[in-house]
Amino acid sequence: MPDSFLFGKALWATVMIGMLLPISGRHLVLGRAVLLGLAVPQIAMAGIAFMFLAASLHWSWAEALHEESAKAIVGSLLFGLPGLLLIATPWRRGARLSEAWLAVVYLASVAATNLMLATDAVGETYLGDLFHGRLLFIGEPELKLLGFTLSAGFAFLFAFRRRLLLTLTDPDYATVAGLAVGGWALAATLVNGTVIGITVATAGPLVAFGFLVLPVLTAATFATSLRGNLWLSMLAGLVMALTGFWLSYHYDLPLGDAVVATGCAVLLLARLRHVVPG
Repeated sequence: MPDSFLFGKALWATVMIGMLLPISGRHLVLGRAVLLGLAVPQIAMAGIAFMFLAASLHWSWAEALHEESAKAIVGSLLFGLPGLLLIATPWRRGARLSEAWLAVVYLASVAATNLMLATDAVGETYLGDLFHGRLLFIGEPELKLLGFTLSAGFAFLFAFRRRLLLTLTDPDYATVAGLAVGGWALAATLVNGTVIGITVATAGPLVAFGFLVLPVLTAATFATSLRGNLWLSMLAGLVMALTGFWLSYHYDLPLGDAVVATGCAVLLLARLRHVVPG
């Protein structure tokens, strides 16, 4: 494959997301908040659409960001972080936001994104590419930012994984054990929000949600402990990334759709093997 180096950045980005993003996904799955992982990337997409709309309206602070990727990163964090904080706040007070309201947040974000793009052809084209996974177009600065964010987020979430998981899955026991539940929940929200926001801005919401959920659900089929769930999630994410990239390269398929479809197939095979003995 003499031209394979053309896609080296896309391969590195896919592998990093596949291996490191599932640790954030574990918080969603184990905390029974999978829909949160669907709503937050779409909120980030609305932020990106807002940045393109602001630039088309010639707002100086938006026009100052000349690169489209810079607009995407700023917009994703501008909406994604506050959105996640607002959604997660009731959890720390013991009043978990229902799945129905998370669905409403998702629908409102989709509608807002489409409305903001209605008169902006440039933004519509960019977000259309982003939705299918813009990994093939990732540049050196975006790759470095993605790598730093994922690595830093993984290091924090791994180092404090026991406290964070206890806080998110059993806050009453965590309080009795003397943990500052509100502080740890806020820290997890900020780290996960930043990681998800940067991933959405560089790879798209489909890729972000796929790697947040599919590797963790696959690992849960085999894992018998939280430690096993973590390592199997990373392994499943790596398999999903490499296999999806290979299929995309050899059959000229959209990379984002290929890795997510691969993840769905791996999860289905894992579940069938678990359900059907022998």
